[in-house]
Amino acid sequence: MTSRLLLLVSIAILLVTTVVVALFGVVPLPEYETFELDNGFDGKLIYHVEFQSENIIPPAPDIMDSCIFFIDLSENPTQQKEVVCNSDLYNISNDISFFDAQIHNDNQVLLSYWDYQESNERKVLIIDMESGIISESMDVVPLSENNRMNVYGEKLIEPWETTDYNSRLIGVYYVNRIDTIEVFNSRAPSNYYFESLHWSPDGNNIVAGDSENNLIIFSKSKLFTPVKIPLSDQKVDERVELINVLGWTN
Repeated sequence: MTSRLLLLVSIAILLVTTVVVALFGVVPLPEYETFELDNGFDGKLIYHVEFQSENIIPPAPDIMDSCIFFIDLSENPTQQKEVVCNSDLYNISNDISFFDAQIHNDNQVLLSYWDYQESNERKVLIIDMESGIISESMDVVPLSENNRMNVYGEKLIEPWETTDYNSRLIGVYYVNRIDTIEVFNSRAPSNYYFESLHWSPDGNNIVAGDSENNLIIFSKSKLFTPVKIPLSDQKVDERVELINVLGWTN
């Protein structure tokens, strides 16, 4: 009798699960085109990643290193190039902030830190993206906020402001002086999201990071299907986690 009751309960659970899946369905990831060089893009995409251990047992994976990379969209083949990693800077400080890294003069990255050993003052490291040369300055001050505005005076809207997790809708929008313009809209899983939107230098395209560790390029005028650039693992036995996009420079 007990076995029959358990069987009936199992069948009931299976039926309920089937009905729920049929009603609500499994929402797939948005579809994007694969990046190709003949898309006409140029400039550099600069972004911050963390390399994390492949922990099998919780808690969360250990952060092995933080790095800034760039991709030159005009190169063939396109490659991810390292600008600087936290492990390169241990001789300077073990408390350098990569989370507020910023682009300076299109070809430099600024990293701020507190010099506790000598002056007890905030200092800024200037890293040249091409040569990797590192210098220090107290005159260059990182900006406190990125206004996300392009050369036409159009401003990007933060992704979380336009995401509807209940209906599983995600999108990219910007505002001009009068209207809110939709660039992209799609259904997506509830754990999928965009972050750190930036304009291209000419103000016609937008780059965003997504929760699947891709860089996505959108056309402001919807001239092409969004293009995906996957970020590959660079180190053995570690996985890459995209933290944020710093920008798109000339």
